[in-house]
Amino acid sequence: MKMLLLASVLLLGAASNGGGCGYDPNRIGIQEYGSVVGRVIDAKTQAPVGNAIVSVGSTLTASAGAQGEFTLQRVPIGTQEVTATAGGYLTTSVKAVVVKDQTTQVDYIRLTPVQ
Repeated sequence: MKMLLLASVLLLGAASNGGGCGYDPNRIGIQEYGSVVGRVIDAKTQAPVGNAIVSVGSTLTASAGAQGEFTLQRVPIGTQEVTATAGGYLTTSVKAVVVKDQTTQVDYIRLTPVQ
């Protein structure tokens, strides 16, 4: 009897949270965003690194302009890791605290040339 009661409780619990997998397919994603701006520069010469790829995670990306400037739109709020990469340079990341409906300035992301 105890086993039957325990099995019933477990089944009801699993059914109430989307089958027990922790994923709710009806939940809407993050709705609070901000922006991140900055520049990508060469760590040795301080020259801009144009066309560097700047990203937050794997889905938010931007290409730096000729002067190394970039803007990432619709970045989820909270502490995010902003990563820059370009041919001939080591990949570099910096932290940015993104605030709802505001623009966060990360100043410079300094890329070190590959030796």
